[in-house]
Amino acid sequence: MRKALSIGIASAAIALSCGTASATAQLDLEPALHIQLVQVPGDPPVSSKRSVNLNQEDRFTLREIVLKDKKVEKVPASTKISIGEAVPQGVNQQPMPEDVTRKIPQLKNNTYFVKGDEIVIVEPKDNTVADIVK
Repeated sequence: MRKALSIGIASAAIALSCGTASATAQLDLEPALHIQLVQVPGDPPVSSKRSVNLNQEDRFTLREIVLKDKKVEKVPASTKISIGEAVPQGVNQQPMPEDVTRKIPQLKNNTYFVKGDEIVIVEPKDNTVADIVK
């Protein structure tokens, strides 16, 4: 996710750099302290339940390694999954491939399964969906 700062901060910096007492006295800094978060199309949905933190490069690496395996077992497209929720019963999870854990060590203890072209990362301690890599 990319963050965009409010234009108010830039306005405050310009007014303060002028050095005039009147500009400083009239400046209302309260609106300038607000930060606006912007969801960029293509970014994964923001979730506070996500238990792994992957950057775009990690996501690309994971997709390249896992999805190139033509033998990878896929769960039916109708399988309902959601970050933070329990993995549905009957879903066969795989250990992370060694190539993945070498490049993304934080996934060493996680398992995964594939649904369509999405890789679902599972938190093994409570069998919940940790993240979905699209």
